[in-house]
Order: sequence, then C-alpha cells, then structure tokens
Amino acid sequence: MDNILEVKNLSVSFFSYIGEIRAVRDVSFSLKPGETLAIVGESGCGKTVTVKALMRLFGNSAAAIKDGSEILFKGRDIVKMKKSELYSVRGSGIGMIFQDPMTSLNPTMNIGEQIMEGICTHDRKISRTEARARAIKLLELVGIPGPEERIGAFPHQLSGGMRQRVMIAIAIACSPDIIIADEPTTALDVTIQAQVLELLRQLKDKMNTAFILVTHDLGIVFDFSDRIQVMYAGRIVERGTKHEIYKNPVHPYTWALLNSIPRSGLQSKDELYSIKGTPPDLMLPLECCPFAPRCDYAMPICKARAPQEVALSDTHGAACWLLHSMAPRVERPGLLRGAEHE
Repeated sequence: MDNILEVKNLSVSFFSYIGEIRAVRDVSFSLKPGETLAIVGESGCGKTVTVKALMRLFGNSAAAIKDGSEILFKGRDIVKMKKSELYSVRGSGIGMIFQDPMTSLNPTMNIGEQIMEGICTHDRKISRTEARARAIKLLELVGIPGPEERIGAFPHQLSGGMRQRVMIAIAIACSPDIIIADEPTTALDVTIQAQVLELLRQLKDKMNTAFILVTHDLGIVFDFSDRIQVMYAGRIVERGTKHEIYKNPVHPYTWALLNSIPRSGLQSKDELYSIKGTPPDLMLPLECCPFAPRCDYAMPICKARAPQEVALSDTHGAACWLLHSMAPRVERPGLLRGAEHE
C-alpha cells in the first residue's frame, strides 16, 4: 500500500534575538492510509512543531522549514506549495485537533458557525441550510447531546470535554485523509480522557482515516496506535510497532518513559519514577547523543558523537550507542508497563 504521507529530512528552526533554535532536526517518517502513528516524548522535544510543519501552521512566527526538507502528501510537496494550494489541503486533506480547545475555538462565534466555516470554505456550492444540517450531524457523531440546541452555544458555555468534542467535529467536518490529534486529552480529567480516546477510536474505525497522535504519555497510545516513534531534542530516537516499543524497547529514553507511567499498587510517592535532569538547550549544535547527560548508561562515545539509527527489524530501529557491536551488554531495567500488554 502506498504511503499517503512521506516526511523526509524535516528540519524546523525558530529565529530569535538570541539566535537559532533548532526545534526539529532531520526527522523522517511515513504514514499509510488508515494507519495510526503516535509521536511520543517530553514537552519541548519537537512533537508539536513536527506536526504543525505538516500543514505549515506557523503563522507569523519566526519559524522556517529548512532547505532539504520534504513533506509529501499524496505525492505533492507541502513545503513548496503556494498559499492557495495549502488552503485546499488544510481541513479537507489534513485536519487537526488542537491541544487546548479554549484557546483554539473563537470565543465570539457559536460552535455551529465554526463548524460550518470549514464546510463552506471547501464546498462553495453548499447552502447554509445544508451546512448547518451537516454541522448538527457532526455534533451528534461526536456525542454531544441535543445537537440542535447546542449548535448555537458559545465555547464558554460548554465543558472542557464538550469543547474538545467540538474540536474533533471541526477536524472531521471535511472528511480529511489524515487527522492530527495534538495532545487531545491533556487538559481533561481521567474519565473524560478515556471518553475522548474512545471517540477517536470509533471515528478511526468508521472513517478509515489515518491518524497522527501527539502525546507525552506512552500509557494511552497502546490501544490506539499502530506504530510509535519516540522523539527527544528534535530527533527520533526510537521507532517501531506498538508491540516492539512496549515489549522490546531498546533506547534508554524509551525505558525511562515507560517506567515513568504510574501503575496500580504503588504504596508511596517515593516509588514514582521520574527522569532526572532536563532536556538540552536546542540552540546548541548537539553533536553528541542529546540524552547522554540524563542517561544512566552513557559511555564516553555518547558524549562525543551522535549515534546513527540501527535497524533491528523492518519496522523497528533506534539511535543509541548501546546497539553498537562493541558496546557492553546492558540489562534492560524492569519495566513497569510492558508486561501489561504481553
């Protein structure tokens, strides 16, 4: 099956008065129709910048997609598209569920108008009556009760979970080929998180749409994703199917993320695991392994040169010096999460 999306050597920088911030560094991945890819990592690792680059959603910020980057959507390079071409891709080709619906929704427009806006933009022949009827069906599809009455509500009149459902309705309004969900459950409580994820699973099955899920929580992606890529300091440090990442992770950063997932049965807060240190300064060239200062298994080579990705299978690879033939054998730490899915 041909890929619907191919990202090749994507690099994105922000330019400020203190210098260049290299937020994404030479990232490559692909996506097939109907497939779900999860991009996982700490805040500041480049996840959101990566997915915003897919639609060139940087607005007036001092951001630039660097030369040599390619984003091929159905064979067309988004990096080279004119604004008029981009408008045809945004919404109808690629839809996006943003992280915080309260800041993403327009507070001066009711939710019906905001859903109808995208529908009317991509279908010039549709009447407002037909667009309104479609918006009501979308609200019903995403589980909002009484859609005929709710369609006239403003964002501040809805709960956080309802606002997120409206964002999902806007994202799917034009039946895009790809939906990007950027931390769709971050601002929600645990019960609503589960409801939103279940809704996304149902939509995925009904629409056969490809999904890119951005999250910092490896605990929520197993049941939703097909493949996972772990990002750190603007780079992909490990990639694989969900079973490969959960059952046979090989990068120390992936181990740390898995161990930081809370589990039942903990007796005290002292037992909660956290990754020591902080992510690196992205203004630095980072010619070594960026995770080395925080890694319990770092070797001298890790602090001198950046590792290249090593292929462990057709679908599994990681960039870590521990995979080198001359590296000492390291026993993987006991993981708190992987056994739950075996």
